[in-house]
Amino acid sequence: MPTNKNKLKIDKMVKQRVNIIGAGTSETLFLAKTTTTLILSTFLLLFSLTYGQTKKDLKIDFMLRGHIYAQSSIKDTAALGGFGGSDNLPKIISNNKIFSENGLFLKIDTTNIVTLNDKFNGYKFYIANKSDSIVKLVASDSRLYVIAEVLYKGEWKPIEYLPSSWCGNSYHDVFLKQNEYWEFIVPKFSGKIKTKIRYRLIIGKDKYIFSNEIDTSINKRQMTKKEVYKPNGMMDPYND
Repeated sequence: MPTNKNKLKIDKMVKQRVNIIGAGTSETLFLAKTTTTLILSTFLLLFSLTYGQTKKDLKIDFMLRGHIYAQSSIKDTAALGGFGGSDNLPKIISNNKIFSENGLFLKIDTTNIVTLNDKFNGYKFYIANKSDSIVKLVASDSRLYVIAEVLYKGEWKPIEYLPSSWCGNSYHDVFLKQNEYWEFIVPKFSGKIKTKIRYRLIIGKDKYIFSNEIDTSINKRQMTKKEVYKPNGMMDPYND
């Protein structure tokens, strides 16, 4: 049994130990709170940078290259092979409110503004097949033959173009089954000329189908000046 003197020493040591633990706990809590605050502040900053910035309409003064890419759920066995692919697979039509049309059709969906390339406003654009047969479409490295057109002085003028590949392997067909659709995002343009825009799909020689028309604004050079493009090495089969 400890003496009174030893007991005083033990009590003092215990008290010191408790004080040390208490100080450490307070410091730990302070550091934890500080760390949590920093993490939360960083998260809020990143969130505001990502989602808080106002997206803007696309304002350009040149023709865009065709940018509608799709992958087929049916393989083109007649193609030479080696063409550029896409991960944009068709989806099953389940919402008849969006896809109320019949046959093969194009549709610009203006019910919601979506984000294009993380910084521009855009619309969802659909190619849907509500016909009774599989649709076959030509493609070049999975780029469908779709371009945007605007109404200018009573005529429809292209503001996008389809680059031509010098490599035969680029060309193939894609297929869209009954009750399937592809989904894309197209730009919401801004410019000095207020007009209408639509999208045109080639479905055969001198045969086209068109999307719905919506309001837009563009710049004049979008109808005449092609986008600057430089081939990406010797294996790039496109010059424009």
